[in-house]
Amino acid sequence: MTTSIPAFLSALSGGDLPATAVAEERCLKPPIGCGEPLTDDGDDRSAEAARYQAEWRITGLCPNCQDSLEGEEVAS
Repeated sequence: MTTSIPAFLSALSGGDLPATAVAEERCLKPPIGCGEPLTDDGDDRSAEAARYQAEWRITGLCPNCQDSLEGEEVAS
């Protein structure tokens, strides 16, 4: 049985894919991400989000979720 990479990622993420999260301008849904919008209207985090944008487009994770993963890697 062969499984495509998108199907595998979808199974791991509860049916959510980074490309879907990016298209909807949000973080991946739990259990991997928080599912929150990348920025809200009038949110002061837009400059912070811009710094993380390249990684977000690859991973689908918002700045807070990216930071929490980096913190776990350092602690390990």
